Amino acid sequence: MFPLTTFAIIAIIIAVAIPHLSPHLLPYGPAFDVPPNRGPHLGPRLDPLNTSLRLSSGKLTKIFERIEDGARPLVMGPETVVFDPHGKLYILNEYAQLVTLTDIRETDKPFILTARAIEVAHLGVGRPLSGKFDRTGCLYFTDVVMGLARICLTNNNESDSHVPPVEILTSRVQLNDGSWSPINFADDIDIGPRTGHIYFSDACDVRSERDGRTGRWDIMYPSKVEGIRWNMSGRLLRYKPETGEVDVLATGASFGNGVAVDKDEKYVLFTSTFDRTVMKYHIQGEKAGQIEKILDQFPGLVDGVDCSFQSGKCYVAIPTAVSPSQGYLFSLPLYISKLMRTFLLMLPRNATPNERPYGGFAEINSGNEDAPPGILRVFQDPDGRDIDFVTGVTEHAGKVYLGSLHNDFIGVYSLT
Repeated sequence: MFPLTTFAIIAIIIAVAIPHLSPHLLPYGPAFDVPPNRGPHLGPRLDPLNTSLRLSSGKLTKIFERIEDGARPLVMGPETVVFDPHGKLYILNEYAQLVTLTDIRETDKPFILTARAIEVAHLGVGRPLSGKFDRTGCLYFTDVVMGLARICLTNNNESDSHVPPVEILTSRVQLNDGSWSPINFADDIDIGPRTGHIYFSDACDVRSERDGRTGRWDIMYPSKVEGIRWNMSGRLLRYKPETGEVDVLATGASFGNGVAVDKDEKYVLFTSTFDRTVMKYHIQGEKAGQIEKILDQFPGLVDGVDCSFQSGKCYVAIPTAVSPSQGYLFSLPLYISKLMRTFLLMLPRNATPNERPYGGFAEINSGNEDAPPGILRVFQDPDGRDIDFVTGVTEHAGKVYLGSLHNDFIGVYSLT
């Protein structure tokens, strides 16, 4: 660790340089103050002895794609696993393809399965992250470039040559003052079972850019900017299919991420990644229109969230643990921390800190009349040995399907 005097000297240099260099080195502006009761350094440390999300637990399996010679892999960066009304499994990959996985088979390796991957549709020029089918078979999905979009599959026959069109539903939202605000990073999504309304997150105000060498959209850098800058620009939005209206339900999240609606559509869970926080937005009841923080004691940063309509329990993805350097940076005196974070924002993209190897998810109770909110169990691979960077969780038939922006497989954890 550097001594505090070294940080002070660097802080003075940065303070003098910022007014002159800001337009060029700080396109997203300098770092913001972080309230004393917020920050990734708050909360428990991970338990290195908890290895419940490893293959050796007997509960985790991994589904890989069977790739034919010369074929390009399709299971690439499947952040979220999606099931249609018939129980068919889909993923949305980094090439904007909607892919179904069928014919899942065992292999000669324990807990390793393979599946046939088939492209069902191409979803456009962007990078889809999450999706949800409605009762009619229409897939609503979030895309970091296009915003909120929809594709309505006509049937379940992959051999059908008809390709349904992709509809861009909204890429902006009108604010109370009448102005329009762009949706810069549409992230997670869920559908209200009672109204059919679409609840989705706009993670931050930093747009993703395409890598000119690979053609891939850089979706990690905006989250790094938000995690360092701490602008708290994440929002929870709602789209009403019957009118096309979009409204803002909640603001102020530090990378607003996971979205999940309960079975009665009384509330929406909404995660704030760098706060390690799960919030609850009340749709009905005495607290209707209010949002409250219900849980924040996770062993790492939080991402996607999903709720089981059968058990009432919910599941929260924990992609990475907080690194010692990250914790130290946010525990510095406020002024020094702010200037040091501003310095990090000046660094080239490839020099920004990488996430710590880790994979996990938590089972939670979101709170009701019988029990307060609580973290029930944490499942983790503390060093990412078997599964790393879990960003999406989908509960289906007693199992939790684990997606990731980085992996080329799907993790499946049996809850029974």
